[in-house]
Amino acid sequence: MLTSISIAAPAFNEGESIGPLVRGWVEYFQARRMPGDYEIVVCDDGSWDKTGLILGQLAQEFPAVRPCRHAMNQGAAAALATAISRTTKDWVLLLDADGQYPIENLERFVAAAENAPGVKAFIGFRRSKEDSAFARFGSWASGWACNWVYGTRYRDFNCALKLVQGPLLRSLHLEARGLNYSTEISSKILERGERMVEIEAIHQPRAAGRSHRTLWRGSLHRFFFVLYLGLRQLLRRWKILRPAGDAT
Repeated sequence: MLTSISIAAPAFNEGESIGPLVRGWVEYFQARRMPGDYEIVVCDDGSWDKTGLILGQLAQEFPAVRPCRHAMNQGAAAALATAISRTTKDWVLLLDADGQYPIENLERFVAAAENAPGVKAFIGFRRSKEDSAFARFGSWASGWACNWVYGTRYRDFNCALKLVQGPLLRSLHLEARGLNYSTEISSKILERGERMVEIEAIHQPRAAGRSHRTLWRGSLHRFFFVLYLGLRQLLRRWKILRPAGDAT
């Protein structure tokens, strides 16, 4: 039974949509009578629009909203890592601040968690993706490569929507800075010897604002990041690197 849940999300220049989105998250939890058992941690990654101001106003209205801020833009991965570090609940739901993964996905994850005792991580998969053909191909190719590296068969290895036990997630040392955070979190959970259970996710077009992804540069970064993951696994198999989580 999931008794307490944190939402962790990065946000950058989401002033057009962040207010209704976070308010919708609060209303979702309030309708389920979870006062004190949830929190919403959003890291404003150095936005120059009204994102930070709106989050501050929401925090005054709703104590469960706990914004934090980077003075300068550091990238989505760094913002998510900061948000994760500020969470305190037993489970953490990872969401983006663009609204493409509705909060109602949590119901599917909770149902799956209740039927899978002992599983510490759940990952969404999208049957259809609201992306360009180039972006879909890049996601498929990198997902295939990661599955090959880790010997897995996840349908959406890079999916950002995840529900992870708080102590496990907060113990991961995240290194990515840009948009490779979803791939990195999946990889580091697997490196800890944990498995992820897949849940079909509701995925919808961005309601407002625009994506800050630059496809060609992002694709190049993803290629080198997946290459890095593969090299890291190889070095562990050759016992040149210590196993993940080994601090001795």
